[in-house]
Amino acid sequence: MAERVSKSLQRGKARSQYLYRQISEQLRQDIRDQKYAPLSRLPSMDDLAIRYEVNKITVRKALSELRAEGLVYSVPAQGTFVSDPNAIQPRRTKTQLLSVGLLGHVLVKSGFGPYHLEIISGIQAELSRNNAALVILPAGDINREEDYLALVRQAHLDAVIYLGPIPKPILQHLIRQGPPAVVADLPTPPANADVLYFDNRAGAAAAATHLAELGHRHVAILTGPSDQVASLEREEAALAVWAARGIPSAAIRKLHGDFTRDSGRKAAEQLLKSGAMPSAIFALNDEMAIGLMEVFRADARYRVPQDISIIGFDDIFWAASCVPALTTVRVDKGLLGRMAVQRILDRIQEPSLAASSTQVEPQLVLRNSTAQGPAGSTGPDIVHSA
Repeated sequence: MAERVSKSLQRGKARSQYLYRQISEQLRQDIRDQKYAPLSRLPSMDDLAIRYEVNKITVRKALSELRAEGLVYSVPAQGTFVSDPNAIQPRRTKTQLLSVGLLGHVLVKSGFGPYHLEIISGIQAELSRNNAALVILPAGDINREEDYLALVRQAHLDAVIYLGPIPKPILQHLIRQGPPAVVADLPTPPANADVLYFDNRAGAAAAATHLAELGHRHVAILTGPSDQVASLEREEAALAVWAARGIPSAAIRKLHGDFTRDSGRKAAEQLLKSGAMPSAIFALNDEMAIGLMEVFRADARYRVPQDISIIGFDDIFWAASCVPALTTVRVDKGLLGRMAVQRILDRIQEPSLAASSTQVEPQLVLRNSTAQGPAGSTGPDIVHSA
């Protein structure tokens, strides 16, 4: 009988991490401590579910995270094994190359940027590690259900990863009629879809809290496209935090952007022309935040962060190297991509697996673009990060 260790997991309001993250951390530590030696088999999903008193979906998420890190690998009909750092474990028993499609509207020039590049890099790296090929399928101006399905079928794919916003009814049809599928970076997927996405609300709440704790009471929020769930969730969470901290809605200026650097520049120019400057701006992605800082640096009347604090979201690769280095919310885009591949490979091997939903947790990264606000209140100590 499997040993029960569920008491070591934090549950309910006391937990600081999702259950699957707690389980993956315990298994990660067991591997480091050589409780499970290289090439040894882990307990089955059933045994782990009993041990931690959770369902198999939670166990599956934990194992997917470890596979994405390369700590374990799966062999069909045999189980999950600890990786040997000195060996390469084949993912498949078949000799042919696995073909996995990546389909999304964000794959066209107008919607593509460093954020999606990092997700795709994670997907590509994990597919290569598993001897699989990536087939890019830009959706472009496609908007009819039959055209989406034709695009997928003509590519003769083993599986598909759907990336970013796709109309829900169409996505439901694609999942039902097409090859095995996973949905990545879409917080509101259809029912019964395998999905991985970032916790936008938690990340935005952390950013808004940071500005409030620095004493900023006259703030602005630079939003993204109104039809994107990520922008709406981030905005709602930030406004809720500020309202709870007594910042009146009249003191919050709303600026409209489209997640591009150019829209950040235009928002900064709009503020400078108005003459009514907030003490802090929360840009709902890093590209817009960097655009804001470029204009303020060129104008020289408002210094970042001495005169105005700016915080972004995503932690793209430019965030740490811009001047000043951008305080932001980090979402592990490469991990999301790797986990999406692990999930789709699981589904290919075990088509009967129940669909599951995985939130990837954000992390506030404090750098040099935020500082104490004019209200003079004191917040927590700030730890700077590269």
